[in-house]
Amino acid sequence: MENALIIALGLVCAAVPFALGQRYGLVRLVSPMHLLGWFCLFGFTTKAVVYAMAPQFAFYRRFVDNPWGDLLGALYLALFILAICLGYRLACAPVRQPDNIQAARIIATGIARRGWLFGLAFGVAAATALMILRARGATLDLDLLAGVNSAKQINVGANGVGSTLAGLKTLFIVPKCAFVLLLAHGVAARARLALVQAAALAVLLLGIALISGDRFELVEMLIYALATSLMLGGRISGRAAVWLVGVGAVIVALSVYMTELRLGQGGGFGLLASQLVGSTYFLDLNAAIMITDRMEPDQMMLGQSYFWWLFGWVPRAIWVDKPAVDLGVFFKRDLMGVYTGGGYNVTGPGEAFINFGWGGVGVGLVLGWLYRKGEAAVLAARATLRHGAFLLYPLLFYPFVQATLQSSFSAFIVLAVAQFVMIAAMIAIFVPRYAVKARLYHRGAADAA
Repeated sequence: MENALIIALGLVCAAVPFALGQRYGLVRLVSPMHLLGWFCLFGFTTKAVVYAMAPQFAFYRRFVDNPWGDLLGALYLALFILAICLGYRLACAPVRQPDNIQAARIIATGIARRGWLFGLAFGVAAATALMILRARGATLDLDLLAGVNSAKQINVGANGVGSTLAGLKTLFIVPKCAFVLLLAHGVAARARLALVQAAALAVLLLGIALISGDRFELVEMLIYALATSLMLGGRISGRAAVWLVGVGAVIVALSVYMTELRLGQGGGFGLLASQLVGSTYFLDLNAAIMITDRMEPDQMMLGQSYFWWLFGWVPRAIWVDKPAVDLGVFFKRDLMGVYTGGGYNVTGPGEAFINFGWGGVGVGLVLGWLYRKGEAAVLAARATLRHGAFLLYPLLFYPFVQATLQSSFSAFIVLAVAQFVMIAAMIAIFVPRYAVKARLYHRGAADAA
């Protein structure tokens, strides 16, 4: 009966965001509500079903003995998700979607200096990869790939905080931005060369994922491509669906390979699937159960973690003993009593509970409101024509949604500030005609009136 209730909650929490996304989302399939639905499907619904059939895969069972712990955690997670949905719906206002698409196509068509953009992407990627190799004191070979996938931190101290080279990896936003710019131009202008260049950068991004040791980078690339195409009014035709299936197969194959490197053993897709359901990935049921079970009132941070970004910008090379700017280490060490390096994904609901207990459901309401307002702001025709803002949707706004669902708020803010500076510079250089386009657009609108 208990398992049935948890599965039912999981189904509701996956279905409600999808329904909202279909009706109110401004980007089909990858609006904030669609993303919430996907994260719920893989992190809540699927795991609930698997744990009901195969309890040995439930990660939380290693730590939680309370017979009601799993149901309480699932209830808290469901309330948080539904609060996000409510906040999103309350923030909805009428939007002229055709104007947004038209403005995005105008800007994408005018993207210039594409040869330089393509070269810059490869140059920065190569330089960053070399700096990562130097920091790890290694050469690019299978041993290195196994190392970065099995141990993503280096120089781990006694407090469990190590260096993930996140500062260096921030530079990878340059090839990612180039991929979005070239793909946008190729779609809007039907420029075959730009599409070929975007495809070459896609291969580069797959290599970056291997070097970074982050399987989620593979998923990000797919979302970048989907969001960029759909923002420009693209549709998923039969041919596009075939391409998506092919890209998905490549991503799954690479994910399997990276998992085998990480665990040092074979196992194929079964190994990947078992690790995904037996971990704290996505909008995770395990994290919600573990945190609601272990968190005591006197441990609550009362909002502190949401302001750690104030010191998080200081490089660890300068401040060696800098505290972690996400709650993963606190979750793993202080709550779960596991003192190996690194941390567990705390998730957005988990961070809210650590700060405010059951009152953390209110954070979900705020997040939902921010998702809608942010989505509408970056996709608005005026912001797109003046600043090329629609380009920020896949590059910064989607990662914000992902981080506030799966990771910690402050950790994202620290990286996002640096990434925003680089993205803004690239828009200024490679989208040089957006100010002129804005004047022409508004002049045409005034003449028509």
